[in-house]
Amino acid sequence: MPDHDPDHREQTPPTMSRRTRQALEQLERDVLEARRLGNAVAGHPHIDRRVFELTKIAVARIDRNPSLVQAGLDNIERWTRQKGGYVPLCHAEWKALIEERPWPELRTLLLQDNDEGQRLRSSHPSSGPEFVTEKERATIHAMIPSEWRPK
Repeated sequence: MPDHDPDHREQTPPTMSRRTRQALEQLERDVLEARRLGNAVAGHPHIDRRVFELTKIAVARIDRNPSLVQAGLDNIERWTRQKGGYVPLCHAEWKALIEERPWPELRTLLLQDNDEGQRLRSSHPSSGPEFVTEKERATIHAMIPSEWRPK
């Protein structure tokens, strides 16, 4: 496998949202910085930990305002319309979970520190400033991997 060319940029689809594009750009900066520092932990464990930290913020916000669960359903509906009616399996799963389970059960699923929790967090529809503010997101993204290493 050839080495990564830092000057090479994948073409991003024109329909990619600004937030998604920014997240991908941040990820690329993080990977390049980790390589510069000789840090081998920038990868899925690092990304999973970030998602876990962002999810904890979203969960706390939903705890304070349980009606935000509906905003997750609204996100899924909006994404489905944007994709011409296509519903990825992960979104169909979350739609069913939200419609069938009470918030305390969803909360437990999201905060599980295991593979199932990670899988569910990776597609949770808690996207938007009502769940995590830009400042909170930037704070989490600015954290260095060593802060998340087991002690």
